[in-house]
Amino acid sequence: MTLSDTLIELRDVDFSRGDRPIFRDLNLTIRSGEVTAIMGPSGTGKTTLLQLITRQLSPDSGQVFVAGDDIARYGISELYRMRQRMGMLFQNGALLTDMSVFENVAFPLREHTKLGERLIRNVVLLKLQAVGLRGAAGLMPSELSGGMARRVALARAIVMDPALLIYDEPFVGLDPISMGVIAKLIRQLNDALGITSIVVSHDVKEIGEVADYSYVIADGKVAASGRPAQLRNEPSELVRQFMLGLADGPVAFHYDAPDIEEQFIGSKPD
Repeated sequence: MTLSDTLIELRDVDFSRGDRPIFRDLNLTIRSGEVTAIMGPSGTGKTTLLQLITRQLSPDSGQVFVAGDDIARYGISELYRMRQRMGMLFQNGALLTDMSVFENVAFPLREHTKLGERLIRNVVLLKLQAVGLRGAAGLMPSELSGGMARRVALARAIVMDPALLIYDEPFVGLDPISMGVIAKLIRQLNDALGITSIVVSHDVKEIGEVADYSYVIADGKVAASGRPAQLRNEPSELVRQFMLGLADGPVAFHYDAPDIEEQFIGSKPD
């Protein structure tokens, strides 16, 4: 996977789960070297979007390009090579609970390289140093706070020196201090390593401080996009509701359901 001005592009993507449409004619571009935020109300398909980019899922129609290649044409070996150039920070970290911090970070190196133990040790300690946790190498996941666990997971995500780093809800469950630390690391690692980052998040304030460009996904397509300051002035009521965290607006409180009288009584009274 090589870098160009545009690292990822989705063209006219449709995707459904059963008879429920998730995306309709979705078009989106991720530029190399930037931190791009993917935001939107719950249930709009943000994590599904990441699965399309990594080809865990395939679109019903449309194309997904990574570094100029239509990844639908990749065979298994090409797909695995592409994924090795991607780092992933999963929701809640997803550390392996029976392995130490050191072994969690070393795991991708042991699986995908033939590096010797001395070099693995040096690489792992360098990555832990980058997230401020070199001194925690011998701890077990059960001994870590939520913020520390997320940072260990981030060290694991960068241990293979990826060209693309993907964050799926990196701020969930963190206290304000830990959120600030993770947000700072997202920005610092992106710039220091010269990589591209995609951050899926509901946390408008935190991600707005580190993202170069943001997309708001709703109703199966891009509802708005732009620099964080541009989105704050977006006239769309839906975007305004999301950015300001308003209870009332186009995103309804109630999920679609049958008429309540019909469901409880069986029929409406005359």
